[in-house]
Amino acid sequence: MLSHPQLATAMQHAITLAHRGPAHDPNPQVGCVIVDADGDVVAEGFHNGAGTDHAEIVALTELDPALDPAELTAVVTLEPCNHTGKTPPCAQALLASGIGTIVYGQPDIGAQSSGGATTLFAHGRQVIGGIESAATAELIAPWHAATHQSRGQVIAKWAQSLDGRLAAADGTSQWITSAMARRHVHIQRALADVIITTTATVRTDNPSLTARDAAGDLLVPAQDQPLPVVFGTAPLDGGAKVHAHPALSHRGIERVPQYTGTDLAADFARLTELVGCAPRIFLEAGPRFLTSVLAAGLVDKLLIYTAPTVLGGPYHAIGDLGISTLKERLNFTFYGVHRLDTDLVTTLRKEH
Repeated sequence: MLSHPQLATAMQHAITLAHRGPAHDPNPQVGCVIVDADGDVVAEGFHNGAGTDHAEIVALTELDPALDPAELTAVVTLEPCNHTGKTPPCAQALLASGIGTIVYGQPDIGAQSSGGATTLFAHGRQVIGGIESAATAELIAPWHAATHQSRGQVIAKWAQSLDGRLAAADGTSQWITSAMARRHVHIQRALADVIITTTATVRTDNPSLTARDAAGDLLVPAQDQPLPVVFGTAPLDGGAKVHAHPALSHRGIERVPQYTGTDLAADFARLTELVGCAPRIFLEAGPRFLTSVLAAGLVDKLLIYTAPTVLGGPYHAIGDLGISTLKERLNFTFYGVHRLDTDLVTTLRKEH
């Protein structure tokens, strides 16, 4: 795999290309470069406006067919689209090309176009999201504003059995899902601005909360790692792994930010001040906290990893939401179901 500096250099070039496209267009400005195993650019492209080929397609058209696609890396400022509009889906074109690695800066948050990276990952491609996240977020911000989209989202993730259990009756839970599903979680971490857990989870699991690759190394550099935030009133153990999170030192933060959670809406609103923008928030916590956030109406998206096993027992993924009738139910819409090895990952969005 290319080094972080090589990926950052390629992404910076893709951003420069993106700016060549029209600034005031129904579609976003997007740039793409394809690099070889040494990091040298072998093809490039940018989106030149609605109805024209997307950046990935332009770059693929330039590609020398004599090159081994498995050794190439496509670096795109925006997650490859996953739907057919005026042009075919870029995710499918990248799959057909045989390119081995796909790197992107920003997730596509469109209701119809998102999910391209998961499609690529599910078909065996190496996928890295979140490279040069601040710069690519700035690039796409005008388009988000023009289309009334907000990158700021709260995403709740959990892994469960077929019958919705997080653990066996004795409390054991590692690992319900496959290694492939767990690698997918790390891609989602890399795309977040903030990653939230609780003091109870830190005490029980001692997570690092970093985005890592299969070898355990950082998937994206410190500046692109999500900032860890902990909810709960108990003090954090001084030896907890989260204290060594690279995003803290990169931002000059001495202590892991901690909130009580007594007013979830207010605490979540304060996170904007912490990162300087409407943050993309990724929740990795136990059922009590997830239930509270769902009950407060703060979750925009669900990411549920389901293993083909049945556990039974008391450890439900979600507890009592205070819903007594169907009229009070929380409605979500299915936007993607992908198989990851033996498991399924299901993406849902809250209905507004």
